[in-house]
Amino acid sequence: MMRPLFDIDTLKDQIEKGALILTPNNRLANKICQAWGFHQQQLGHHSWPAPRVEAIESWLDEQWLRCVDLGVMAAGAGTPVNPQMELILWEQAIDQDSEKPDMLLPGTLTRQARSAYDIVQRWQISDVILQQETPMFWRWVEHFRRALTTHRLITVADKANVVRQTYKEGLLPSPPSIHLCGFDYLSPLYEDVLTNTATQITRDEAKRRPAQSVKLACFSESQELSAAVTWAAARQQSDPEARIGIIIPDLSRLRGQTERLLYSQLNPGYNLPQQSRQPPPFNISAGISLNSCPLVSNALLLLELNRRQLPLETLCQILNSPFWGESAPKVRAETETQLREKAQMRLRCSELRFQLSRNDLAEDCGLASRLEAMESLRREMPDKAGYGQWLELFQQQLNALGWPGERSLDSIEYQQLQHWQNLLQQYPQFDQLGMMVELPEALRQLQNMATSAVFQPETPDSPIQVLGLLESAGLHFDHLWVMGLDDRQWPQSISPNPLLPFTLQRQLNMPRSNPGRELLLAKQQLSNLLLAAPEVVLSYSQFDGEQPLQPSELISDIPPITFADLPGNTAGELDTKSVSVALETLSCEYAPPLDTAQELIRGGTGIFKQQASCPFNAFAIHRLGARQPPDPSPGLSAMERGNLVHGCLELLWARLENQARLVAMDEQALHQLVDEVTQSAVREFQKNQRDLFGPVFTTLEQQRLRKLLLSWLDVEKTRQPFAVAGMEKRMDTEFAGLPLRMTIDRIDTLDSGERIIIDYKTGSASTRRWLGERPEEPQLPLYLLCSETPVAAVCFAQINSSEQKFLGYTNSEGLLPGVIPPRGKNSEPDSWEQLLEQWQQSLNQLGEEFKQGYAAVEFHHPQSRQFSAALEPLNRAAEMTTSSDGENDE
Repeated sequence: MMRPLFDIDTLKDQIEKGALILTPNNRLANKICQAWGFHQQQLGHHSWPAPRVEAIESWLDEQWLRCVDLGVMAAGAGTPVNPQMELILWEQAIDQDSEKPDMLLPGTLTRQARSAYDIVQRWQISDVILQQETPMFWRWVEHFRRALTTHRLITVADKANVVRQTYKEGLLPSPPSIHLCGFDYLSPLYEDVLTNTATQITRDEAKRRPAQSVKLACFSESQELSAAVTWAAARQQSDPEARIGIIIPDLSRLRGQTERLLYSQLNPGYNLPQQSRQPPPFNISAGISLNSCPLVSNALLLLELNRRQLPLETLCQILNSPFWGESAPKVRAETETQLREKAQMRLRCSELRFQLSRNDLAEDCGLASRLEAMESLRREMPDKAGYGQWLELFQQQLNALGWPGERSLDSIEYQQLQHWQNLLQQYPQFDQLGMMVELPEALRQLQNMATSAVFQPETPDSPIQVLGLLESAGLHFDHLWVMGLDDRQWPQSISPNPLLPFTLQRQLNMPRSNPGRELLLAKQQLSNLLLAAPEVVLSYSQFDGEQPLQPSELISDIPPITFADLPGNTAGELDTKSVSVALETLSCEYAPPLDTAQELIRGGTGIFKQQASCPFNAFAIHRLGARQPPDPSPGLSAMERGNLVHGCLELLWARLENQARLVAMDEQALHQLVDEVTQSAVREFQKNQRDLFGPVFTTLEQQRLRKLLLSWLDVEKTRQPFAVAGMEKRMDTEFAGLPLRMTIDRIDTLDSGERIIIDYKTGSASTRRWLGERPEEPQLPLYLLCSETPVAAVCFAQINSSEQKFLGYTNSEGLLPGVIPPRGKNSEPDSWEQLLEQWQQSLNQLGEEFKQGYAAVEFHHPQSRQFSAALEPLNRAAEMTTSSDGENDE
């Protein structure tokens, strides 16, 4: 059994005399009781009376209940208000203040108002002062008090006042004496309560010798934390029974990072998939928000399905959650792919149900039916209901979804489940306020409760204790490390409550209002820490990002040390010595050759495009099936806007058929035709995105398309006479032995019978990407080479708001405005015939590479890597670059 964390010698006399020991928190009270039990066992006792040791808040709760049992009238004024109900009442008080500033939002001030009123009660500020000094806050206080009276509720300070008055009147027996252990200060209200409770009140007295203390300068907070964890691990390894403490003033913020570092030091491999979760070999005093526990956060996430729409990422998180329904990994993966294919920032929850039902047909896993059952339960509810009714719905819905999942819960998850169930038992208390609320508000309050609730898993006692500054009060260690002793935190800067007069706060010496008070408090806390262990290391960071920091003046007399003076490899520097081993180099430029009889290849012209830019990416995409879903974007994506233009042009030329009809139309008829076309095209998009295509957005999009089409038709009028021979024409063929499925945007026929292939581009376009040994954009060249009829020109029709024009090559002058045959400039071939020959050779070569399995990680164009970053986990280009850089350095 490890030595207790409290030195019981300092309290033996008080406990034996029957004194009431009060502590600032439950942790210290428990440690004192453990130390007393250890002391009794050392004396050989098998049983002993329990000492009277309690945290002050717990003691006040117990005394208030005794007042209730005695029938004290003031104690029957109401039940204690829970923190979340208190916030609701403050929000109402602020919201209903007709004289508040117009720009003031109630939700931003509720917590400050609650804190300010708590200070008012604990520091016993009179109503007269509030009326005179803070008229706006006083109006809120009056409203809040009326609400408390209406709903028969009282605050924590109200309970303390009842206890004070009851002891003052002698209705409760007084303890012989009270001893305060671990307190830095007490509020005037609590001082008054204790003064009326007992005639003798004593406090801690330092009896231990000052520690051997040193200070250490670290470059950054990360290095400081890493050094403390490595030091603690080294101390624990050298003496497994030693009590080791790490004090982190801002522990709640650094908890996650601290936990990861401790696990990596004390239990390497803890995060490997095959490792079962074990109790950690350390204790961290700071709990985490219940809302951040995976089990609970997933329950709240599932309840978000009650909303009409959710962000795409939220729907994907729900889909991949292991805490509901059957595992069915294939169904979940296929559904996520289908949702991401829509490339929308937000989707209706009904879309998730629809896609799951489609994929469920083959697997019959029941996920879709669970979501349907959840939705049917919601439909049965009225628009407004009490909190108890909403809670019943939430519990039924989670049961319908199969939460918390198929697998057995581990011990920590089971504790989270118990904590969640306790929270749900408190939720119906909101009905005391007599409010009928809609579902979003009911969800909001449940989420707020889970966010405010703190979860601290019960774990075995461990040698290493990580504590915040307040939790460390009164504890004793063998080795102690105190972090964060820079001049920003020791002493703390002032932070007065903005709703109370600053002069009043300084006058009454309230927390965080007076620099002198904070200095004295910091000196007292540091003095206590220096007495808390024989060895104390004090550390500080020299930089916060780029901002330089200085050590606190309070540790100026402490002797400095360096990392080399600490036990273990505390500096975090890895041993750079390496053992030379023979490495075998293997060539991985080639994959197995393509077997068209065994492999089904899809991808069309994309095969040649990817092979030209990076052969490995072509192999990964078209043979391994690697594919990145499109990124969601607000509004219409660039691709969707392009598809809208394509759709409009297809409908337009289906009506016009040839240039002659276009030229013959008068302006009014042409405008009417364009309007009809744009309305029809937009209507098709509206079917799938009704939330986006509201009246205003639809009108703006039609105006954009109308302007774009009219400008483009002006360009079409300047051409030689033509007729449209085909639109969105599909072609199944092969090239270089590879199957190709192509869709040609448009094929025109001139009066001479010659054909022109046109590809619409709503973005930028360039013919330079058709040239060279590895053409970056081989789509149009492939269209031409695979055409069954002679082609006189291939071109882009660039149609965007900045410019409308044709770009490409022709076999003779004058076929298209601004387009001419190749003339050997800017890497062009000298003639149309040489251009066709170059395309035939280069594209055949790319096809042969792909069939032979050539899959080198080589980026042949500067932007190739930039636009294929999603494939880097497969092609490992970043690692290859790093390795290459290292070789160059050598």
